[in-house]
Amino acid sequence: MNEAERLRDLLDGSMDPSELEIYNEYYKLAERIYGREALDEMGISTPIPEVNTIEQNGSSEFTHDVILPTPKDKEKDEVSNIDKKSKNKRRKYVFLVGILGLIIVSANIIVGINSIVDLCEDEEPLGEIEFRSILQVNGNTMTVFWTVENATINETYTIAWDISQNGSQELVESDQIVLKANNNTFTTLRSVTVQTEPYAYSSKLLDQNGTIIATESGSYDSSESSTLGTLESSKLCEDNPRLKWNEIMNYQELDDVKAWGQTGDGEIIDGMLLMIFAFISLFGLTKKKK
Repeated sequence: MNEAERLRDLLDGSMDPSELEIYNEYYKLAERIYGREALDEMGISTPIPEVNTIEQNGSSEFTHDVILPTPKDKEKDEVSNIDKKSKNKRRKYVFLVGILGLIIVSANIIVGINSIVDLCEDEEPLGEIEFRSILQVNGNTMTVFWTVENATINETYTIAWDISQNGSQELVESDQIVLKANNNTFTTLRSVTVQTEPYAYSSKLLDQNGTIIATESGSYDSSESSTLGTLESSKLCEDNPRLKWNEIMNYQELDDVKAWGQTGDGEIIDGMLLMIFAFISLFGLTKKKK
C-alpha cells in the first residue's frame, strides 16, 4: 500500500488501527482529525518513538547502541582549563627563579657566597717575600719607611696606606703608590704633618693583580712607637668571600682566589642582576589580562 492509499483509508476511517500504532505520522494526523479520546476508545495506543541508532562495526569491542559525541564547547572548556593550569605553573616557576636569584645575588654582596659554600681555595704563600715598616716622628712630621724584600723583578707592586692622629679618630691621609721592582729589594717612604698624638698608620702590600700579600701597621705616642707586620696570603679566601660575576669567566675554576672579592660593596653587574631578577619575580606575579 502506497502513501496515497493509506491517507485515503485514514480519511474515510477504513485504516486498520494496527497501522496507526506502527506509523507515528498517521497516528498524529488521526489524532488531529478524530481527537485523542476517540483513538483511546478504539484501543489504539500511542506509537513508540523511533530511536536513531548507530550500527556498530562487528570488530568493535563496544556494544552500546548509541554513541554520543563530546560537545565541542565542552572540549574547548577542557582545553582552556588545561592551558590556564599550565600557564599558572610556568608563572610560579618564573617567580621562584626571580626570588632565588635575588637571594643569591644579595647574599653574595652582604656575606659572600664563599661564607655559605666553601668554593675558594687559598693559594700557596708567595715565597719568602717580606714587608717591613719603620715609623719616625720629628716634631710635627711623621715619616713611614716601607721595605719589600724577595720581590719578583719586573713585577708591579702597590703599597696603600692610611695615616691618622688623635687615636685614629682623625684621618690625615689615605693614598697609595705603585712601584715596579727593579731589584729583589726596594724601599719607599711617606712624610705627613701631624698635630695630635697618638699617631697611627696601617698599610698593605698588593701584587699586580690587586691581591693583598701582607700588611703593616704601627702607632706613636710620647716617643714610643710600635710596628706590626703580618703576612696574609693564607687568609685571602676568608677576607674575600664575594664572588666576582664579571671576572668568573676569566678563570677556569671557582677555587681561584682571583675570582673573589670583599663584601659590602657590589659592582655594576651586581646591580644589573638584582634588577633582572626583580623584574623576573614581578613578571611571575603579574597575570595576563583577558
